[in-house]
Amino acid sequence: MSDIVAIADKLVQQYLVFEGEFEAFTPWWGGNEFGYTFHPQPHYPEAKEIIGKTKWAIRTLCGHVPKELGFSEGEKASASQVKVIVERLNEGVRYFNSVPPVGSSRDDYSTRLNAMREAGRMLLFKGYTPSRKYDNLVNKLLQNKEFYELYKLLAIPRFYLRAMGSNDMSPSQIMQELLKSQPMKPGLRIRVKVYSKNKEISKLFVNAMLLTLKLLGIGSAANRGFGRFRLVKVNYAIEGIDGKAELSNPKEIDDFISERINKNVKCEKVNDERFPRFPPGHEIRLIKPVCAPIDIKKKYNVNSVEGVLSAIGLATLKSTWKAHCGNLRGSGREYHTWVLGLPRKVKGKGYVGYVIDPVKRSRAEINRRQSYIVISPTVDNGVLLLPFFANDYHPIYHKDHGEVEVIEIKRFTPTCKPMQPSPSVADHVNTALDWLEELLSC
Repeated sequence: MSDIVAIADKLVQQYLVFEGEFEAFTPWWGGNEFGYTFHPQPHYPEAKEIIGKTKWAIRTLCGHVPKELGFSEGEKASASQVKVIVERLNEGVRYFNSVPPVGSSRDDYSTRLNAMREAGRMLLFKGYTPSRKYDNLVNKLLQNKEFYELYKLLAIPRFYLRAMGSNDMSPSQIMQELLKSQPMKPGLRIRVKVYSKNKEISKLFVNAMLLTLKLLGIGSAANRGFGRFRLVKVNYAIEGIDGKAELSNPKEIDDFISERINKNVKCEKVNDERFPRFPPGHEIRLIKPVCAPIDIKKKYNVNSVEGVLSAIGLATLKSTWKAHCGNLRGSGREYHTWVLGLPRKVKGKGYVGYVIDPVKRSRAEINRRQSYIVISPTVDNGVLLLPFFANDYHPIYHKDHGEVEVIEIKRFTPTCKPMQPSPSVADHVNTALDWLEELLSC
């Protein structure tokens, strides 16, 4: 029996095209079917999510996904000629192993949550002074060092949103959910093996996978910087797979795509303007150093990955855009944050999108819309802004004292001067890029 297994392994190894080891340099926020990263046992990256995100990346690069990577259409189907195996190399590490007592009152919980976020900002950003109304509570919270990592995570808006919980949950239940669903700390290592008989399709897939893991990320909140993996070791790679590219600035990314993706015979360019396209180097913006736009008059230097994620989250908030222009209580209609994805609706206000059914002549509400901009941390605490332009606009309305379609609303730029309404998605994306660059730059 062992001889048969050995022969089978030898045959499989003949089709090995790549074996590499990757390390997470931002937190990986995965999860099982319930969204739990650490319950009932740790959940690690799987081949299917790497394959799925890589195929999406290939479509943005080539305009289509080659049939050799598998497809299903009606009664027709084709199995992928690429097989991927993912193995974890170490144990995932929690940020926190216990949660503080939070009582039962939702009002008290809200106050305590804000204070914990303030404590997290003090830990992440040198010189940050918390809001006066939380001074005493913050000082008390900082006496418990075992919760420091929780406080830091709460300074990241996406995690803070999770910590708000739903109305039918008690504060203690929310905290227990956070314990189960918290992201894994950077440092998680995985081994990825790719097998294929088809050399050209495997080269396209692996090179696109390197771009995906480093720049696009996998898991939850990937568009906001979570789930980035860098290649740390190449155990085996066929000729044509570039395991040495750093992909840390626009030129390196552009050169890599020109050499390793565009020249691949399987990447026959198909012009699909309705699907996002991977940005060329001149459209990618590198921000380094990065600062966090917490206060109106002062920014704070970032020196940790959690600080970068906090800064990214803050820069995507409509409240931050408004505060930048001194608009603390007025309408946010002219600040077009819908570009950064849906849902963006609170207490009946915000954005709602629709898809028009030409047959029924009716419209259906869009619950989710992916961001046009991927915000990607670099290994040295910088940030890359990658715009994925697409002519895929469906009617989106801003709800605040009535509904107005966003393409009919003026838009404020970071100079706080209004520009005329525009039906062009590209105009809105470029304005959002200007906002992010302004808010994240020191």
